[in-house]
Amino acid sequence: MEWLSDSVSFLSGGLESSWHALALLADADFWMGLLHKYKYWIVILGALVEGEMVLLLAGGAAYHGYMNVHMVMLISFLGALVHDHLLFFIGRSFGKKILNRSPAWHARILKVSRLIHKYDNLFIMSFRFVYGLRTITPLIVGNSHISWKRYTVLVSISAAIWAIVVAYLGFTFAMALEIILADFDRYKTYLGIGIGLLIAGVIGILTYRNYRTEKKKKS
Repeated sequence: MEWLSDSVSFLSGGLESSWHALALLADADFWMGLLHKYKYWIVILGALVEGEMVLLLAGGAAYHGYMNVHMVMLISFLGALVHDHLLFFIGRSFGKKILNRSPAWHARILKVSRLIHKYDNLFIMSFRFVYGLRTITPLIVGNSHISWKRYTVLVSISAAIWAIVVAYLGFTFAMALEIILADFDRYKTYLGIGIGLLIAGVIGILTYRNYRTEKKKKS
């Protein structure tokens, strides 16, 4: 696996701290460089850790002809299934030991357990789209009464939706960006309006939250 050794060498050679390593892994240019060189191997890696950024970049690379967008989706789908099933069987075999190891997990475990009990199938299909729950949820489900067959059906549907939607978002964004850059003068007014509305929306949300917080304090 040449790409893996290159990645490790790249990381170990230039990093001064673990924080630097995390910043590098969040750098789109780093992943884009690996995608151009190793293509589908990096898509597999991204899918195994359910990295949306890698899949978005792969979708964009597919638009520019570096990869096939349908192959990106298929590989991402299979990688997500491997991720989900590996954690499920770890949870089924060692669930209690692993989940009880970290006291910091207790609140999250209780939250996920309540959601599984209340929403069951719907939650299993949607946990992939919620940051902070995607690793611990399969462990908890594996440690529950839910059967492997039912879990497989649910996560297969979820993984297919995830792979198709995120890859197409990357593909569509790359296409839209190319159109905007090719005729920037025509679209800059709309782009400015969109950014202005986004900023206004964020300010409005923050203002409303502050208002609600102050109101609760007074009451």
